[in-house]
Amino acid sequence: MNVLDQEVLDALQREEHCTTHLFEELWTGSLEPALDIAIGHNPHAEHSVQIIARIVEECLSEFLFREFLQLHNEVKYDEQAAKLRTEGNKMVDPKVKRLYEAVKLYNESITYTKPGSTERSLAYANRSVVCLQMHRYEECLANIRLAREANYPARLADKLDKREEQAKEELAKSNEKQKKKDDPKPELPLSFPGHENMPHVANCLQLQQNEQYGRHVVTTRRLKVGDVVMLDTPFVKTLHDPLRHVRCDFCHAERPFTLIPCEGCTWVMYCSAECLGKAYSQYHRYECGVMRDLWRVAGKCPMAAVRTVASAFGTFDDDPDALQAHLDALDEPQVNGFTMDWRTATPKDLYNTVHVLSTNQERRPFMQLVFMQSRAPMPMADAMELCSFEEALETHDPKLALEVKAKLQTDLNRRARRYPSGEMMLKMFNYDFSLFVAYQYTSESYKYWKYCNP
Repeated sequence: MNVLDQEVLDALQREEHCTTHLFEELWTGSLEPALDIAIGHNPHAEHSVQIIARIVEECLSEFLFREFLQLHNEVKYDEQAAKLRTEGNKMVDPKVKRLYEAVKLYNESITYTKPGSTERSLAYANRSVVCLQMHRYEECLANIRLAREANYPARLADKLDKREEQAKEELAKSNEKQKKKDDPKPELPLSFPGHENMPHVANCLQLQQNEQYGRHVVTTRRLKVGDVVMLDTPFVKTLHDPLRHVRCDFCHAERPFTLIPCEGCTWVMYCSAECLGKAYSQYHRYECGVMRDLWRVAGKCPMAAVRTVASAFGTFDDDPDALQAHLDALDEPQVNGFTMDWRTATPKDLYNTVHVLSTNQERRPFMQLVFMQSRAPMPMADAMELCSFEEALETHDPKLALEVKAKLQTDLNRRARRYPSGEMMLKMFNYDFSLFVAYQYTSESYKYWKYCNP
């Protein structure tokens, strides 16, 4: 296969999310000619997927993409933390006074600090200063506590004590505790009664299937703008990059004044130890070492795919055999989100609804199929190179770690082809990128919502 021109590689390497452009070059230079010979005019045949996988693997094995993508270990280091904290201090200057920007810089600084380090304690202390200036006295006190827990220097203790006293005095002057303006708004109620087995979906919505539209949703009553007919919780969600230092990566609550870092990476922050623990147990222990590189070279879609696969492993208690046995026994045609009892559904039941989604393979342009197959191994190579699976699994069992690696590779390849144009809804919000379960049934229905007489 042809080797890419060095000038082309140098240009690609400077680009963010460069895997897309890298694929375009590989497609023209190597993949398209080889696949044209191997597959011909029947790219959507079932055996074609295997041929695509083999040729892509051969192409990538000849191309040193790990070196090209500059994959590296996540490192926390005081120099970067100090630099970011200094930038935050500049925002606090009375001549500038961009306090919210200062908080975000302090938060980013905190992600680069090590537990119990002076830099971490100073960043928390600096954040407490901003909270005091913004009259957020409870958050100020929380940051003072965090600074002390992080071994705040004894020589500066008087400053912290005085700030604590001032915050307590100001808080006491209030007639009621400080109201948090960033509390999430109450959830909208459904405009109509919900289904008995699916309380979060209005009972006017019905699932139908026919030759013209395939699987789709109709309504049995006339709807008007503003009606709420579904309240869905995403199976996985990832924050947009600009909000990583503003919102909790697990619950997505806006808590910029009290965020705490993941101790394993510099990418995510959490609003509490509880959210940190839940994220780690459910999925983050798999993705922790690759988040920054994955976003840099690939963007948000592969991150959602990796988190989906990681969540699947968390659902089955890190047991690849149990996951495989479950999928082998699964009667996929019987999985139906409109007949499943969501009130008693287990995490495994929820995963089933994601697993059975159509790949839409026959609807995709051939180049897109190959692109998805090509992109999948890159984050997995990143994960295999950078993550300590033995430690992540907390088993120190090399054999099990190898089994998990193999299963992750298989599932991620499969998931890459399952990025849907229709049935799985990857919904863009103003602060996150989410994969919804129930909403999948309506994602093809927006073209033909119709009124049916009961």
